[in-house]
Amino acid sequence: MKYWFTPESFHLAATTLSPLRWRLLAWSLFAFVLFLMLQTQIKFATPDFLVWVALFILFSALQALVLASFIFFFRVLPSDTAKSRYWFRLYRLIEWCETLLFALLLPLPMLSFIYALLSVNGIILL
Repeated sequence: MKYWFTPESFHLAATTLSPLRWRLLAWSLFAFVLFLMLQTQIKFATPDFLVWVALFILFSALQALVLASFIFFFRVLPSDTAKSRYWFRLYRLIEWCETLLFALLLPLPMLSFIYALLSVNGIILL
């Protein structure tokens, strides 16, 4: 049975994106600070556009943080350096748990922003 998301496919993606890991962390930190600064500017009579820009900055900071953590988690697979079968099986179990977790976490900030955009504009009524 062939899976779409495996620790090896995530490892390949993480090694490809590895040079970006520190830039993504820096962007995430910068965007969080920018969001906090914008929050102090947003008062009761603020244009909706500025609120959406602030929310976009927040969700892009979260997305950058999730991508950076993905790269750090999958850059090196511990099962590749396991010395015994016990440690190999334990590391593989942990890697599969991380794979399932990141398969859910990677699209979550983007989907949450889209949901917020659609629900506030009255397109989704839940």
